[in-house]
Amino acid sequence: MGTPVLVLHSAYGLTRGVQAVVAALSADGREVVAPDYYRGRVFTTEADGIGYRDSMGYDTLLDRVRGDIAGLPEDVSMIGFSLGASFAHRLVAERPRTRHLILLGNTNPVREGASWPGIPVQIHRFEHDHWVKPEHVVRLQQAVELSGAMFEDHVQPGSGHLFTERHLPEYDADLVDLTVARIRDFLDWA
Repeated sequence: MGTPVLVLHSAYGLTRGVQAVVAALSADGREVVAPDYYRGRVFTTEADGIGYRDSMGYDTLLDRVRGDIAGLPEDVSMIGFSLGASFAHRLVAERPRTRHLILLGNTNPVREGASWPGIPVQIHRFEHDHWVKPEHVVRLQQAVELSGAMFEDHVQPGSGHLFTERHLPEYDADLVDLTVARIRDFLDWA
């Protein structure tokens, strides 16, 4: 079913929530790759996950991701959860043939007037998420739309971060199903 889908996990690690999304996307025949750049470590608190990220170093982990995906085609679709969204966003600059960029719970800053390589972007987030700055979303939207690419921003009312994780209070099974359906539609769009 087209090019592979690369899924990059959050600072919690390759959790059951991420694995459930991978399984749902794989169920309809997609090739989905989810490298474990935490090498088996999974955390249940944000502080522990961020602590591990910081102890390893953001750039060291990003280099692990680069090594893990070295054999994938340049035109993969990327889905990132929080920390993984930050990595995916960064990797677009190195992989301008990326087919889609899908971000859950994070965006990176975009310089005003920055160019975008024409990659369609879809975002999933809560209205109030301490990891998502609305001005980053606005600048990303401007850059994506200026490039002529499609931009979708799915905003869930309320506060929270990763609604895919069963151990978090914001977990929402119906929202996970809706998000997976939206991701499928977005991947099939182009």
